[in-house]
Amino acid sequence: MLTNDAYAITPTEALRSTSFSAGANNGPWIPVAKLEGILVFGYNVGAITGSVIYSLEDATDGSGTGAAALSPAVASASISTAGTTGALRVDKRKIRSHVRLVATVTTGPGLLAGILIARDKMSPTNAT
Repeated sequence: MLTNDAYAITPTEALRSTSFSAGANNGPWIPVAKLEGILVFGYNVGAITGSVIYSLEDATDGSGTGAAALSPAVASASISTAGTTGALRVDKRKIRSHVRLVATVTTGPGLLAGILIARDKMSPTNAT
């Protein structure tokens, strides 16, 4: 059966749009059990006075137990241009249980945001 993937997509806030200061700025732990395929973390740099590096971490639970950078690293290059939009991609099977987006600002502030776009696992109730 052919389906329209757009109906199976779940957008999730990965980093609330705000002005971040220098240092690591962590998004919330997002469970991946009900997702499948390639996870796409879209990011946007609205304004920046220095630079930012986006990266992903995973953990074994929603409290961040055993948190570690994904290996091999899934990170963008250092971004220092306002108005930059991009994405990090990772196969869901490489994530233990939970994942989060981290924006490390070298010199702030930086107006940043991130969103996870992922496909829900297909089941007879959501296949159309």
